[in-house]
Amino acid sequence: MTKSYKWVGGIGYLLSFIPYVNVVALIVAAIAWILMGRDTREKIFTATGILMIITFALGVSFFALILAMLPSLALLTSEPTTSRPPLQFFENLSHLTGFAIMGLILAGIAIVEAILEIISHFRAGKIFDNTWFKLAGWFRIFSIVAAAISIPLIIMSAANLAVLATTAPGPSVFASILSLFWPIIIVAIIALLSTIFSIVAFFTIPEAEELSQNPETSI
Repeated sequence: MTKSYKWVGGIGYLLSFIPYVNVVALIVAAIAWILMGRDTREKIFTATGILMIITFALGVSFFALILAMLPSLALLTSEPTTSRPPLQFFENLSHLTGFAIMGLILAGIAIVEAILEIISHFRAGKIFDNTWFKLAGWFRIFSIVAAAISIPLIIMSAANLAVLATTAPGPSVFASILSLFWPIIIVAIIALLSTIFSIVAFFTIPEAEELSQNPETSI
């Protein structure tokens, strides 16, 4: 039996590397997880796909809202005038507060989606006896840990760069610039590998895999 989601999922994660069309990669991958959930009757897969679609929709809405809020942001950076009384200033401020709240909601949903995606990779690895899914899950965890570690390193490097730029210009500044970017590069490489493993994992799902219907395996 041909499992369409093996191709849909592989193509979905592969699209994330292609400029311009990578914006739909999340949707295609989400469809694959939903199809996998329907085939295996694993709700965790379905939930992952649905949350990926919600994250995509909210992300697009958030980006559109950013563009719409640019005039209000410009007004907030200027002093109130007779043409723009203080009342309008506070109205714009309230709009930006709502914008910030929406951003926090989006961040929260994105975090939950990322966690479910990791769990789904491990679950798929167990169901299909596929090491690539497990590797993709582990490397997603590694990328999160690396990102958490890199944040303070980047802050310290940026502070050090600001000091050296005024006190010791030259090779020291160049070294500080490298120290500023190497944590980002490491995180990017790990994230890249996790996506590659996801591509391979989906493409290597067995065509005629007999899935266990044991309820004890359900999450």
